[in-house]
Amino acid sequence: MPRDFDSSITVYVGHFRKRVARLKDYAFDPEDRLLKKNILASLLDAISRTTSNHSDGNRERFTGLVAHFGDWSNHSRISAPHMAYFLRNLRSPAYEPVRAFITETIRKNSHGGFVTLAEDPEFEDVRKLWPVASEQKLLNQLSLASFTHLSLFYQYRNSLVHELREPGYGMEFHENHDEPFYHGMTTIGDDASSAERTLELVYPLNFYFQLTESVISNVERYLRKNAIDPYKCYRFGSSWVSELN
Repeated sequence: MPRDFDSSITVYVGHFRKRVARLKDYAFDPEDRLLKKNILASLLDAISRTTSNHSDGNRERFTGLVAHFGDWSNHSRISAPHMAYFLRNLRSPAYEPVRAFITETIRKNSHGGFVTLAEDPEFEDVRKLWPVASEQKLLNQLSLASFTHLSLFYQYRNSLVHELREPGYGMEFHENHDEPFYHGMTTIGDDASSAERTLELVYPLNFYFQLTESVISNVERYLRKNAIDPYKCYRFGSSWVSELN
C-alpha cells in the first residue's frame, strides 16, 4: 500500500479514536448519558461515508456500517415486544401463527429479570410464519425488517439526533450494563384500577462505546485492505455548501 494511503488512514482513525477516548472521560451527570450517545451516533454517521456509495441515503449508510463493521451478532433479530405492537394493528387471521409465536416469546421472558437480545427470535424464524413477502410495506411504510434491532437502533439514532431524547421508557440501572437488554415495567392507569405491563428495550451507553470502537477497528482494516483514502470520501473547502468545493 502506498505510504500516502497508509498515513491518511492512520491520521483518520486516530482522529476518531482520540475523540472516543476523551468522551469516555467526560464526567456527565448519569441523566445526561444520552448526550454521549448522541455524539457517538454522530461519529458513526461520519465514519459511514467511508464505507458507502455517494448515492446512498443516510439510513443505508448508517445501518450498513453497523451491520458490517459493528460486531453485533444480534442486530438481525426481531424485537418481540416491538413486533407485538405492530401485530395489534394487523387483525387478519393470516397473522395468527406469528401472533401466537410472539406472544409465547414475550410470556417466557416476562419473569421480572433482565432479558438479553439473545432471547429474541431470529429473523428467519419469524419470516417463516409471515404470511406476505417480508419486504412488503403493511402499515406506515413498515415491513418485517422494520423490527430488527438494526432498524430499531437507527430509530434510536434519529430520536437522539433530531429530538434529543431516548425512545421508550427503558432505564439503565447502573453503569455496568454492557449489552442491550429488556426490563419489565408496570404502568398504572389514571384511575389506579388498570395496569399495563411492558418489556422496555435498553441500548446502554457501554454498548454504544463498544459498538463504536468495533466499527473504528474494523473500518480501519477495511480501508487498508482496499486502499481507500478516507479523506477522499468528504468534500473540504471554504464554502459551507459542499457541492461548491
